[in-house]
Amino acid sequence: MSRLWVSLLTLVIYGLAQFGVIILQLSGLFDNYSGKELVFAQIYTQVTLFIIASFIIILINHFIANPTSLEQQPKEKKRYAIGWALVGYFIVMIYQIIANMINIYLLGAPQSSPNTERLMKVAQEIPIFIILISVVGPILEEFVFRKVIFGEIYNMIQANKTIKFLIAGIVSSIIFSAAHSDPSFFIIYFGMGMIFSALYVYTKRIWVPILVHIMQNGFVVIIQVLVGPEKIKEIQESASFIFNFLF
Repeated sequence: MSRLWVSLLTLVIYGLAQFGVIILQLSGLFDNYSGKELVFAQIYTQVTLFIIASFIIILINHFIANPTSLEQQPKEKKRYAIGWALVGYFIVMIYQIIANMINIYLLGAPQSSPNTERLMKVAQEIPIFIILISVVGPILEEFVFRKVIFGEIYNMIQANKTIKFLIAGIVSSIIFSAAHSDPSFFIIYFGMGMIFSALYVYTKRIWVPILVHIMQNGFVVIIQVLVGPEKIKEIQESASFIFNFLF
């Protein structure tokens, strides 16, 4: 299949997975549900759509006849891919700690993301939603924002590798951050997007940033579910006191 067709299909399938529940609701599929039954039906449908979308996108991306210039380059050996994923994960976590401190204490952003809190509340009430947050969500996002958007921009630009990376990385990371609908946490999502893009460029393997993204989201889910939002807020308030005392 032509790469452009696969890229277009990837975007369309991602869009359908994202907004499929709304489309189905408008079609009257959920008219017989109300209250908790409606919420459960919508969440289960959303998770199912994301799983189906992930399988289709992974499948069609195996049949690209004309890969991008980035994908044509020699890939990092498979035995090193896990190592790079672990390195990338620690880089992302360190970046998040620093970016969160800047975001909260210098830029005055809220201590916790409303978007994350909303997702975690759903995950606690309907555990199957964790699959979407921790696994299929990161898979879809990396194929869309890294392989398609970043990859196509990188392939299109006629310049040296640094310029290509910066332009493609900045544009795709801005879109990635905007897609999370959380303006107060823009620098966090933007930086994560740049790190994921760098891992993709260095290894030439989309599954490396996917693994990092899965580990990062999985860690957040585990902490939120096991520790609980109230305890996390207490820890953040203690950290805020220490930071203000020192600076």
